[in-house]
Amino acid sequence: MTDPMLAWWRMWTDGAQTAVKFWETLAASAVVIDRRMPMIDAGLRDPWNADHGELTGMVTEKMQAFTQAGTAFATDMARMQGLWMQVMQDAMTLGTARRLPSAARIAASGGRAVRLTEGTLAAGGRALKPIHAKAIANAKRLGKR
Repeated sequence: MTDPMLAWWRMWTDGAQTAVKFWETLAASAVVIDRRMPMIDAGLRDPWNADHGELTGMVTEKMQAFTQAGTAFATDMARMQGLWMQVMQDAMTLGTARRLPSAARIAASGGRAVRLTEGTLAAGGRALKPIHAKAIANAKRLGKR
């Protein structure tokens, strides 16, 4: 069974880490946009001498990062839907039983509910991870120019 206090701590820290990574992503995006806008402008003015590698990377890296983020989020949501169905089934059977449930049954039901909550809160962080990584890497690379 999941320890409720540890689960609440992990939920709080996952949420805090996701918030920090979100703001880091926004800050890194500002650096990347600031560096890339002149490249885009130069490419529009003189397409023959544009930085085609960087311009191509602007699209492909976003496609890769957002595909990885979408895959992580879809996987988490499928897992959470399965847990949600189990939690609802627990509620239905516990609520309609003609006798008191055993302590083990209540603990199992509570454990699934905690895992559902914990997993749902952590899903955003897992989805943000590839976008954050790419934004930070680009900000470091382009900041040196």
